[in-house]
Formats: sequence, C-alpha cells, structure tokens
Amino acid sequence: MEHAFGRSSPFSLGIEEEFQLVSAESYELVPRFDEVADAAHDQRVRQELMTSVLEAATGVHERVADAVDEVRDIRARLRDAAAEHGSLIAAAGTHPFSRWEHQEITDSPRYQGVVEKLRWVAERVAIFGLHVHIGMQEPDTAVRVATGLRNWVPELLALSANSPYWQGYDTGLSSTRSQVFDVMPRSGLPPRMSSFADFERLIARGARAGFFPDYTYVWWDVRPHPKLGTIELRVCDAQTRVENVAGIAALAQSLAAKLAERPVPVQPRTLISENKWRAARYGLEAELVDLRRDRPRPAREAVRELLVLAGPAAESLGCTEELGEIERLLERGTGADEQRRAHEPEGSLLSVSRWLAEETVRSVG
Repeated sequence: MEHAFGRSSPFSLGIEEEFQLVSAESYELVPRFDEVADAAHDQRVRQELMTSVLEAATGVHERVADAVDEVRDIRARLRDAAAEHGSLIAAAGTHPFSRWEHQEITDSPRYQGVVEKLRWVAERVAIFGLHVHIGMQEPDTAVRVATGLRNWVPELLALSANSPYWQGYDTGLSSTRSQVFDVMPRSGLPPRMSSFADFERLIARGARAGFFPDYTYVWWDVRPHPKLGTIELRVCDAQTRVENVAGIAALAQSLAAKLAERPVPVQPRTLISENKWRAARYGLEAELVDLRRDRPRPAREAVRELLVLAGPAAESLGCTEELGEIERLLERGTGADEQRRAHEPEGSLLSVSRWLAEETVRSVG
C-alpha cells in the first residue's frame, strides 16, 4: 500500500471540522452546501454525506496554535459565505431538533453508493465530528500509536461530548452522535494491530472480499491514514468553542508524541468499549475505569492523568498553552453541559440552536 508517512514533520497536524448549515430564521438544518461552498470559494471546503453538512480542513501545521488560527480563519470565511445565502454555521455533534429524514443526500457517486448499500443506517447519520490528523514518520509507528491511542478514546469522547439532543428531545446522553455513528459498519474502536503489515492485510482482504473499496470506508474512532501520512482521531463530537478545539488538538498531538516515544500496554477492546459507553452517556460526569488497575475514578481525574502524561511532549511541541484549555474545559463542562444550560432559561431547543450558531463564530474575528 502506498503511503506518505515521513513526508511531513513529526507530529505535524491538521484539523477537520464538520459544520451544520442552518437557516438564519428558523435555525433548522438547510441544504445549502453548494451555495455556501461557491460563495466561500475555498479549497479547504469539502462535501459530506448530506447537503446540510459542510466539512472544512486546515492545512498541515507543526504547531497547534497555527492550526487553530486557521480554524478561526475558516470559521470566519464560512460565516460570511453562509450569510450571503441567509444561513449560519454551527458546530455541535448533532442538531438539536432537525430530523434526519428531511436531509438531502449529496449527489456524488461515493455518498450515493454508501446510502444505497447501507440505507437507513447511513440515512440517519445527520451528525458532525471533529477530526485531528497527526503526522507520523513511519508506518509501523503510526499503527502502534493508533492502537495505543485507542486506550484513551473514552477520555477523549468524555471531553468532546457535545450532542445531548436528537430529533427534538434530550436523549439523556452526552454524546448521541457517537451512538448514532456506532451503528455504521466498520465504525467504533479499531482492532488491535501490531504493524502496518497487519493493517495492510486487513484492508486488502476486506477489499478482495468486496466488503469495502478501500480503507477510507473504514470509519474507526482512530485510524491510520496512509494517503496523508497521519493517524486520524475521529471519535470527537464537533466542538462549538474554538478553545475546545485547541485543547483537544493539543492533547491528541501530545499523546501521539508520547506513544511514539514509549508505547503503553494495549487494553482489551471490550473493556475500552465499556468505558466509551460511560463517556457517551455521562460525559465528564462519568466514572471511567482505570484499566491498569481495574479501579473506577471520575472522568475528570482520568483526564488530568492524561494531562500529566502529555505535559512534557506538549512543552517540546510548543502547545502547552493550548493544552491548558483542557483544564478550563473541565471547569466549564462539556459542550453537552453548555447546551443543556442554554436550554434552561426558556426551555427551548430553538434557544440551544441559536446559542450554538452564535458561539461557533464568537471568537473568530
């Protein structure tokens, strides 16, 4: 399998965000991708499964601060482009009340093919994620880091949980998005792999059998991305606050660097999955089990342990300031917590959608 590992600086990163396109009047999802993309006239903008979704990707950066500056620039450009067509952008894992049945599927062979094969399973994924790519120097290192990072998917989901509402009601979950997406085939936690050859064999066999065309149809929570020479963290809900994007990106980059230097024992997928469920259900209020000791502790304590682990790498990578945003996130609560607080004064999901749209572009200039 051809790959681009080693073609960029070690632990360089890029950030992908999936945005909701909503009406400036009703705050419901609207199928405006073509109009907004044309107005933005920006090569960083990409199609997604539905025409009410817009994905935007930064370039490759060595420093988290520079990637986040580009995130702000992209959000500002998309805000202005959407406004030309009576729309707004908003970032969260799900829309509070728009229904998936009312969304239009993008007219492209890839997405039409996905829906034709998966039908209801794919038709209902009106969800929005944050993806962080981290450059790896060697293909075997990429696989080992991705497998190691699998241990901490629950903590990263607990931090990023930002989708408490679905189809107009509170699901009781902190990350509804993760549960909607986990129904997709080839999603969720990746299998344990020891080398790039393991990954190559798995993908080649799946393609020969006709299960999927290539690895880009494998939607694990964290996966190697050979074409880009990265590992891609995919478990996180889209983040409303740019500060949260900065903190999560810094944590992911620093943990990847730590794992490349010193691998950690790989924990059983079944037990990680149990922790992931708790994170999806309760967010930062979850009790996550320390699988090194089989001892439960609060999610905030688990995250702070990761901050200590990531600290030296963050200092060498120059993202200590951005990593500090995680502590503020822990104090403030997740996006799901903030959405519920926005709902309280009026008891209105319209208020939540309005808050999401306003907060998404509040600090972008």
